[in-house]
Amino acid sequence: MEYASGGSLHDLIGDRQHLEEREVIFYSAEMVCGLQYLHSRGIIHRDIKPGNVLLSSEGHVKLADFGVAAEVFGHNTIHGQAGTLNYMAPEMLLDRDYTAAVDWWSFGVTLCKMATGKSPFQTGCDLPKVKKSILKDQPNIPGWISSELRNLLRKLLKKKPHKRLGINGSIRHHPFYASIDWEELESMRIPPPFQPEPESSEDLNKVTLSFMEVLQNPSEDNLIQGLSYINPSWKE
Repeated sequence: MEYASGGSLHDLIGDRQHLEEREVIFYSAEMVCGLQYLHSRGIIHRDIKPGNVLLSSEGHVKLADFGVAAEVFGHNTIHGQAGTLNYMAPEMLLDRDYTAAVDWWSFGVTLCKMATGKSPFQTGCDLPKVKKSILKDQPNIPGWISSELRNLLRKLLKKKPHKRLGINGSIRHHPFYASIDWEELESMRIPPPFQPEPESSEDLNKVTLSFMEVLQNPSEDNLIQGLSYINPSWKE
């Protein structure tokens, strides 16, 4: 697997506060390709967040950190909490069986962070309040972003997973992505918004997967909250 030397979306958001909409469209569209590729092969990432979306030296998206990924095929479901609290879907927090819809929720939170620099739900050190916000609050989506993006975020952040875009409906056909030629994007023929500065060698140990690569034998790690977390009692 290729080393992604261009940093992460977390770094980019930190430098810019939030990204321009044209950048959000490009990066999130490549993420869509990556997630659909994984899901078509029975893989749920379970920890989609800006820090796990790396950029190649050319500026293309690389999905990273498959430490809590799970294989789920057909109409099967999985059970157990995994990932990072601020990005966990309601059904996971409620300890219910779930599907790849959890990745689309995490994608929605990540999309909001890219576009606004903020989570659509409460964050902070009070974990019960964070969990309650995810379960009960409507997403806080600012009015200054485009109507197409606001609509997309609302459809991704549905509390009920069967109503969530990505599971219900084709995300590629959403008006927010009207400018994207998906065939060109998947062939990596659309130039990225900019070429990032190379990152230091300290991140060489990050495992990455472009949306055209095949993941084999994803490992599982027990990680602490604040980075990523997996409940040791999870089961398929």
